[in-house]
Formats: sequence, structure tokens, C-alpha cells
Amino acid sequence: MHRHLLIVLLGFMSLWSTLWLINPVHSQPPPSQQPPSQTRVLNEQDRLSIEQVISAYETAFNAKNIEALISHWSDAGVYFSQTSGKTTTGRVAMRKQFEDLFASTPAPNLSLQTDSIEFISPNVALEKGRATVVAGDGQTTQSEYDVVFVKQKKKWLIDRVSETESPALESNYDQLKQLEWLIGQWTATAKGHQIDYTCQWTVNQNFISRKFTVLDGSNETIASGLQIIGWDANAELIRSWLFDSDGGLIKGTWHAGDDQWTVQSVARFADGSSGSFSGAFQLHENGEHSWKKTNRVIDGQLMPNIESIRSRRKN
Repeated sequence: MHRHLLIVLLGFMSLWSTLWLINPVHSQPPPSQQPPSQTRVLNEQDRLSIEQVISAYETAFNAKNIEALISHWSDAGVYFSQTSGKTTTGRVAMRKQFEDLFASTPAPNLSLQTDSIEFISPNVALEKGRATVVAGDGQTTQSEYDVVFVKQKKKWLIDRVSETESPALESNYDQLKQLEWLIGQWTATAKGHQIDYTCQWTVNQNFISRKFTVLDGSNETIASGLQIIGWDANAELIRSWLFDSDGGLIKGTWHAGDDQWTVQSVARFADGSSGSFSGAFQLHENGEHSWKKTNRVIDGQLMPNIESIRSRRKN
């Protein structure tokens, strides 16, 4: 991802060295010689202009518009990566980096978040922020960046850039990848009802979210809910929490078997009653699965089992 981040992020090498390298034109007296109210107005106007440049830069990057991206850099703009130690100088070199970056299919996407903007002089501003780059293969890289903007001919341009890649966020994917067969859109039918649900990874693949809807024979929604499946590092097992539209909560622990997963669950319903049951997912060779519930107990009373229901992928 270092090559991907090379052009993407905004920042500076270090504040004192950057200000020594650039030579802004002081078209106005220093802030200390201006009335405080006038300085505040100028700063707010320029702050808005810089925020518009940042937004336009992000939009141009995600649209793969190289000409628009280049237009936001000064002629002698410098990008410095503290991670790789490489420096890129000038619009010609920048253009080549963008062309190489966008040659990949699909090209990466960029998200920028500004933390602060500080005015060093009327024509120099320092922005600090964070960037998230999502590569074509779905890999996400985050970094912290600083940028020095210079004002030339009433236009704010990127003049010096530096970025430092943030520490990689830990993921529980290694523990949860054995449930990857759940990912996707599914449908099942049972006693005149249709059950649709979608399973997908959350950010950094730390959890699996499962959203479900139950429809009656008239295709009306009669129930819905959300289940979150995650890794409990302390207990070293997979747990789940299901929240239904009636206000109930079901907690489960997952246990792997031969072509089968068993889920031991306890429930607290919206009316205050409680229950428990054993669920089982049976995996099939074609990638589909069936599920059933046994040993159902509500407030100490044994309830009928829910026989096996087969789920099929939706097209």
C-alpha cells in the first residue's frame, strides 16, 4: 500500500524545514499588524477555501481525474513519505505516479478527514488529518498526514506533503474466517413464511453482521432483526448477539463440528420471559446450509422443536 499512499495523502516534512523551503508572497501585513476582527474574518474565509480544496481533491481522486488532482498542487510541490523515505517533486512526477496508481483495476478509493487547520501566515496554512485508502482487493490502509498549503494568486495549493502509515488494526478474521460460508444473501421458507437474511463482514473483518426479515404469505414484514457474530478473545470462542424487532435479545456461543455448527443460546424476550435452545447449522456440499432448533425451553416449559429449514443463496 505504500505506493498507493505515495500520492494520495497530504502533509509536510516538518514544519520548520517546510517553511524554510517555501517562499510565500506576503501580500498582506502579518496578523499581528491587522485588527483581530479582520484577522478572524480572513482566517475563516481561507479556512473554508482550504476545506473546499480538500473535498475537491478527494472527489477528483475517487473519480480518477488526474488533471483535476494535478491542479491542486503547486508547480514545485513535494511529497515525502516517512514510511518509505521516498520523495516526489513537481507536477510531472506527480502525474506519473497518478497514472501508475490508477492503472490497477479496480483503482483504490480515498477518504480524508481533517483534524485541524492552522494559519502560519496569511499565505501559509498547516492541515493535519487522517486518510483511509481502500485498495481494489478490499485491503484498507490508514495513515496520519500533514500538509502545508500556500496561497498563490488568491488560490490555495498543496505545496509540501508528508504521511505516516498508522499501525495496522488488529482483526479477528483468523478466528471468524471459518464462518465465511455465511457471507452472502440467503432466503428460506417455512410454514408459509419467507425468511430473508444478509450476512456481511464489518470494517476490518472483526465481526459478521446478519440482518434478517420474516415475511408472511402476503409478503408483509412481520419480524426483523440484527445479529452480530464476533470473537471473544478472553473466553477464546465465538459469540453472537441477536436483537429482534420486538425488543428481544438472544446470546449464543458457537461450537464447530464435522460439517456442522452448534449454537447454544439463551434468550430474554421483550415481555420479560426467558428461554434457551440449541441451534444447529448443517453445511451442504453445494455451499448451502440448513438450520434447526432443538431443546427449546421458555420459562421452564419445553417447546416443540423447529425442524430443519434449508437456506439457499439469492441470485
